[in-house]
Amino acid sequence: MVRISQEEITEVRSRADIVDVISHYLQVRRQGKSYVAICPFHDDHSPSMSISPEKQIYKCFVCGAGGNVFTFVQNYEKVSFPEAVGRVASLTGYQLSVQPEAVSVPKDPHKESLYNVLKETIRFTAYQLNTAESRSAKDYLSARGLSDEIISRFEIGYNPGGDSLYRFLHAKGYRDADMVSVNVARLTAGGLHDVFSDRITFPIHDARGNPIGFSARTLDKANPSKYINTNDTELFTKGDIVYNSHRARATARREGRIYVTEGVTDVIAFARAGIDNAVCTLGTSCTAHQISLLRSLAARIVFCYDGDSAGQAATFRAAKMARDAGCDVSVVLNRTGLDPDEIIRTQSEAALKEMVKQELSWPEFVLQYLSSRYNLNSYLEKKQFVTEAKAEIDLLTDETDRRYFTDELARISGMRIDYTRRERNDSAQPPQKRLNVRNGSDKAEELILCMMMNSAEAARRFEEELGYLNRPANQTLAMMILDARHTYGTCDPSGLIDAAREQEIRNLISALASGPDGTLDYDEKLMDGAIRKVKITVLNAEADAYKQQLNTDLNDLSRQLILNKYAECLRELRRYIDEENSQ
Repeated sequence: MVRISQEEITEVRSRADIVDVISHYLQVRRQGKSYVAICPFHDDHSPSMSISPEKQIYKCFVCGAGGNVFTFVQNYEKVSFPEAVGRVASLTGYQLSVQPEAVSVPKDPHKESLYNVLKETIRFTAYQLNTAESRSAKDYLSARGLSDEIISRFEIGYNPGGDSLYRFLHAKGYRDADMVSVNVARLTAGGLHDVFSDRITFPIHDARGNPIGFSARTLDKANPSKYINTNDTELFTKGDIVYNSHRARATARREGRIYVTEGVTDVIAFARAGIDNAVCTLGTSCTAHQISLLRSLAARIVFCYDGDSAGQAATFRAAKMARDAGCDVSVVLNRTGLDPDEIIRTQSEAALKEMVKQELSWPEFVLQYLSSRYNLNSYLEKKQFVTEAKAEIDLLTDETDRRYFTDELARISGMRIDYTRRERNDSAQPPQKRLNVRNGSDKAEELILCMMMNSAEAARRFEEELGYLNRPANQTLAMMILDARHTYGTCDPSGLIDAAREQEIRNLISALASGPDGTLDYDEKLMDGAIRKVKITVLNAEADAYKQQLNTDLNDLSRQLILNKYAECLRELRRYIDEENSQ
C-alpha cells in the first residue's frame, strides 16, 4: 500500500484550516474565538461540536468525538487515514507525491454477483440504445435534448421487448435467482420476463458507485405508469437512496451546496446546464435517512422541487425535516410551474441556470409558502398562518434574523407581533470547573497532561520526578508528549492526534486541549500538587497490596520483608499527605 511521508502529512495539516475543511461538510458558525456545528457523530439537534481554529482541533462535548482535520474527514467519510490525508490535500490544493489508495474491504461474493448482473444489464441496455431496432428510443432522447455525452455520462440505455435482457443474461451464465433478486427479471406463471421491457433505463447507484437498480420510462403513451423504479431488493431501498450522489459529491464538497430535485430527468437537466452537484430523492417523499445522506454531501442543502403546488408542498415538508435535523437549508424560487427538465425544453439551459440563482433562505420561503397557503382575509386562517410561521421564526438562532422576520410576519399579516429576545447560550461546552488537584488522581493526571502539552518545563518535571500515570490512556499520551518534545522540540494537539493510533487517545487529546485547562501553562505549585496527588494514589494502592499479602500464609522471613516494605510505604505516604495538608 502507498505510504505518505510524515513530512507531507505535516505539510498538508499545516496548510489546512480545520474550520474551512469542516465547513465543506457542515454548517459552522462563529461563537467567540471558536466555531460550533451540529455534531455528525451522534443524533445532535443543537450545536455541541466546538471547533478551535487556534489549536486546529474539534471536540463534541456530548458524545466525546474529537480530533484534528484528518480525524474528522476519516470518521465522517469512513475512509482510511491515507485517504483522509488525500482528501484534505485536495481541498487545500496541495499535490501529494503519491496518491493514497482506498483500503481494500473484503467483498461479499453474493453481493458481487448481484452487482455483476446489474453491470451487465447496464452494458446491454447501453448497447441496445444504439441499435437500429431501438431507433425510437434514441430519437426520443434526442428530441428531449440529451446529447451522446450526457447519455454516456448517466449510462442511459434501452431494454427492448421480447424478454431480450433475460435471454441475454441467461446466455451469459447469470443465475435466474440473481436476476430476480435485483428485479431486472420477474417470475410469473409463464416463466421469467423482463421487468423494464420496452423502457428507457436510467441506472441508479449507491454512494460508492455500485449499481443497485433502475428508474425506467415507457415509450408507450397509453401506459399510465410513465416511470417505474426497481422494487425494494437486497441492494435497493428507495427511501435510502439519493440518486447521483456518487457523481455529485466532489462538486458539492467544493461548492459547499447540494441541489435536491424530484426526479432523475431533473438531475440530468441540471447537468445539461453545467450544474454537476444535483441529486434527487426519486420522488417528493424525503426520508430522514435521505436527509442524513444529503447532509454528508455538503454544508448547505438547496431544494429545487417542481414549481407546482405539489412540488412546493413537498419542498416545505422536506426542507423542514432537514432544518429539524440541523441542516443549513435554502430553496430555489421556482414560479414557472415547470420542472427543471421542462424549463430547459421550453426555455433554455440559461433560463435554468438563472432560476437556480434565485435562492431563498428558509424563513423567506416559509413566509412566502405559508402566506400562499392560507386565506389572509379570514381572521381564523390568518391567525393559523401567524402561529405556524412564528413557530419557525422562533427557532432561528441569529437575533437579527429573528427580529427581521418577526417584523416581516407582522407586515404580511397586518397583525401586531411582539418581538421577544431569545435566551442565549453562548457556549457549546457545558460549564466545567478548573481542574483541582484535591479532587482526585484522575484530575491531577489531566492537569499534568495539559501542562505537558503547553510547556517543555512541565514535561521535563514529569519525566524527572514522576514518569508514570495511573490511567493507561493518560500514560500513553504522556509518553507521546515526551516523544514529540524529544523528536521535534515542540508539541501541539493536532500533531499528537496524527500520532495517536487509537480513537480513545485522540478523543482524550481533544478533550484536554478543548477543556478549561487546555491553555494552562506550567505552574510550579500546581505541578507539585498534581505529582503529589498521583504519588499518594500509587502509594495507597501499594499499601493495600501489602496488607492483602500479609493476610496470606507466609513464612517468617517473607512476612518480615513485606512488613518492612509496608512500613516504608506508609512513612512515604504519610509524608506526602502531610505536605498535601500543609498546602
